Amino acid sequence: MAMLAKSALGLDLGSHSIKAFELRQTLRGVEVGGAHVMPSEDPEDLRPFGERLQSFLRMHQLPVADAVCALPGPRLTGRRFEFPFSDRRRLTQAVPMSVEDELPFDLEGMLLDWERVGGDRGSSEVAATIAPRAEVAALLERLAEAGIDPRIVEAEGLVLGNLTSLYDLAGARVILDLGHRTTTLCLCIEGAAVAARTLRRGAASLSEALAEERGIDLRSAEEAKAEVGVAGFAGSSAGAALDRLTREIARSLGSFEPILAARALAAPDGLVLVGGGSRLHGIDEYLGDRLRVPTERLTPGSDELGRALLAAGDPLLLAPAAALAVRGTARATTSMDFRQDEFATRFDVGALGRQLVWTGVLGGVALVLAGALGASSIATQAGRADAVEGEVARLWSEAFPGRPAPSNVMGAMQGAVRSAHDRAEFLGVYRGNLSALDLLTEISARVPKDLDVVFEELNIDRQVVRIRGYSKSFEAVDRLRTELQEFTPFSQIKISEITTGREGAKSFNLTISLAPPGEQA
Repeated sequence: MAMLAKSALGLDLGSHSIKAFELRQTLRGVEVGGAHVMPSEDPEDLRPFGERLQSFLRMHQLPVADAVCALPGPRLTGRRFEFPFSDRRRLTQAVPMSVEDELPFDLEGMLLDWERVGGDRGSSEVAATIAPRAEVAALLERLAEAGIDPRIVEAEGLVLGNLTSLYDLAGARVILDLGHRTTTLCLCIEGAAVAARTLRRGAASLSEALAEERGIDLRSAEEAKAEVGVAGFAGSSAGAALDRLTREIARSLGSFEPILAARALAAPDGLVLVGGGSRLHGIDEYLGDRLRVPTERLTPGSDELGRALLAAGDPLLLAPAAALAVRGTARATTSMDFRQDEFATRFDVGALGRQLVWTGVLGGVALVLAGALGASSIATQAGRADAVEGEVARLWSEAFPGRPAPSNVMGAMQGAVRSAHDRAEFLGVYRGNLSALDLLTEISARVPKDLDVVFEELNIDRQVVRIRGYSKSFEAVDRLRTELQEFTPFSQIKISEITTGREGAKSFNLTISLAPPGEQA
């Protein structure tokens, strides 16, 4: 059972669709929270993009406060450097100077971040990425329209290396993200991203060539492309477009050869396909034959994590978003972030205060008592000790009604503050002054003993309780919801992702939203 997990939301802002992938960081590792896809454009929904995206995220109750996104590769400039030292402080000074020497423009309007991707104790290999400040500002402005202030803004490319934390990608692998408008390659060696390139050509070029050749619209061309697969492109303009894309991929692989040679590797062990374009029938065999590199589609493992990744949705389509989600957890293998300078993330002190409101109340009472006790020593000399002691007793009774005042009131109040802090820190304080333990106890008490329902996972995250389980019938799941709705602090209970497994078992997800204090009876 995962309790009080911290969530990370990977947002892949593709030109064809928006992918959202949620991971939850727990003491045991990461767990898949769910994944959702929204078309970037919808002819039937004329609302502005920001409003549609905000509605999409709200509908699925996704943790936007912990969002991670990336700047598109075509907007970035990359450079590689080698230095005869490994001290990070020296690298922090040397990298900007090396970048400035190589670029024909001033760095004043740019943002720079870098990662150490190789070397030993006496040397370093660094991958630097430069992004225009205007591009970062435009991305943040676009997301702000949807009420999103991302915690991290990564660089498209190297961030794909985070997939090695979720999938078995040992050795030297090239992850190839065949997207709608762009194709991105990321070279990973033993689980670490060491190089990346983005091409300004993607799967859409095949659809456009097919549409022009057949005189049909793009939507029809997309359907035709999926129907015929690579084998149906022979001798057509779509086949020529695929050849051009393959040649560009080959040149990019060629640019990785010096990096592989420096590590005594002749060639990558394999090419791993991700992205919507990788679903094209026969694309893996085609690229493997043309590039002479073993090629396969990304496939989840057979363990618990692999099954969860498969259950979340299409692993190929969701892979870039999953990589971004990993970047927001402790399992991240990359560290670039363009939330710098004027774009740096602001710490929300107000949110922290709201989470520890009762700790603050008790702390305030303790301060009042400290002042009262300090005044009591003066008042004693003036003959007013009895009045001060009466005031202290009154404050104690207001803070702890029904409990007699102890002999050492100040010490007792300090202990209460520490206890409240520990409660907020380790159990969490939720709406209605309920802790995670209170909620768990209440849920357990309200499940009828004769109800044939099994809980596989229960997660309490902020003001939402998520339950994953299974039952032999949908009626049992519906009855569970009815029983839990009797508890006033539960404002809304939704059942989703009901699937029928082997032997007719019904798997389900139950999402419970807690009502604000003012809405509780």
